[in-house]
Amino acid sequence: MKVINSYNLVRLLLNILFTGLIFWAALDNNSGSEVALGHVLLYNLLLFVPGWVNNFVLLPKLRRDKKTGKYFLAIISTFFAGLLILGQYLHWLQTYYKTDDLSKFTPLGITSSAPGFLQDFQYFFDALPAIIILMIILVIGYVIREFLLKLKKEKHIQNEQTIAELNLLKSQISPHFLFNILNSLYSLSLKKSDETPAVILQLSDILRYSLYETQEREVPILDEVAIIDTYIAIEKIRIPATANVSFNHSGIDNSIKMAPMLLLPLIENAFKHGVDSTVGDSYIHASLAKSENRLVFTCENTFKVSKKSEVGGIGIQNVRKRLNLLYPSRHSFDIEKQENLFKITLKILL
Repeated sequence: MKVINSYNLVRLLLNILFTGLIFWAALDNNSGSEVALGHVLLYNLLLFVPGWVNNFVLLPKLRRDKKTGKYFLAIISTFFAGLLILGQYLHWLQTYYKTDDLSKFTPLGITSSAPGFLQDFQYFFDALPAIIILMIILVIGYVIREFLLKLKKEKHIQNEQTIAELNLLKSQISPHFLFNILNSLYSLSLKKSDETPAVILQLSDILRYSLYETQEREVPILDEVAIIDTYIAIEKIRIPATANVSFNHSGIDNSIKMAPMLLLPLIENAFKHGVDSTVGDSYIHASLAKSENRLVFTCENTFKVSKKSEVGGIGIQNVRKRLNLLYPSRHSFDIEKQENLFKITLKILL
C-alpha cells in the first residue's frame, strides 16, 4: 500500500537524520582529540544497532505474529549481545587511548557505576546508559509512527467506504429518476400531444445529465439549474393550468460548484406530492440563492397526505444520505410540514 511505503520512507529518513545528528555531535566533540574519527564513528554506530534491530526487525515481527514471549526473548538477547560487543570495544578504546573519558568517544557520555564485585567490568556499565537511551528514543519513534500510520489507514479505509457508499447512492438515482420521467412521458402519450417528440429530446438531456454528470464529484451550479429548468418545463406540459410553479435562481453564477443531482430530486418530489397528489389550486415555489458563503435552496409546495405514501420518498432519503457524505458538518437540511404545506430548506457552506 502506498500509505505504508511512504511511512517507511519517512521512518528511514528520520532514522538517518537522528543518526547523523549523533555522528555530527560525536565528531564535534572529537575535534582536536587524539582519538581516530573512524573509531568514534564505529562506536556510535554500534550504539544504534540494538535499537535498529528492535525497530526494523523485532517490533514489526511482533506486530505480525503477536508472539510476546518470543519478542521479549529476542529483545533481551539482542540487548545483551549489543552490550557485550560495545562494552568490549569500549574497553579496547579506553586501553588503546589510555583514557576513561567517555565523552571522547560519544556525545552520549552518560555512565553508570558497576557494583563492587563487577568493578573490573566497568566498561560494560559505561556503555549501558547510551544503549538504553537510544533504544527508548527509537521505540518512542516507532510507536508514534505506528499510531500515525493507523490513523492514516483508518482515514483511507473510511474514504474508500464513503466513495463506495456514494457510488451506490448515485447508482440509485438513475433508475428511480427514470421511473418517474417515464411516467411523465406516458401521460403525454395518452394525450397524443404534438409536443411529445420535443419532450423526449428534453428527457434525453435530463437522462444524459443523470447518467454522466453524476460521475463527477462537483459540477458548475448552472448545470444543475439548467436541468431543473428543463424538468420544470416538461412537467408544466402535463400539470393543471391552475398549478403555480416558479423557480427563482437570480444571482447564481458558474463560479459556484456543487454535487450533481442534489436539487433535482427535491424538485421532483415537490411535483409528485405538490401537484400530482393535490386537487384544486396547488403551487411549487423554489428558489436558489447565495447568501454570504452559503448556498441556500428552498422549495415549498402544497400537498395532500396519501395513505399509500408519505411526503418525501426515495429521492429525499437519497439526498439526505449524500449530503451527510459529501458535506459533513457543512450543511443543514430541514423539512417543515404545516397542514397542507411542505417546505424544504437546504443550506450548504461553500
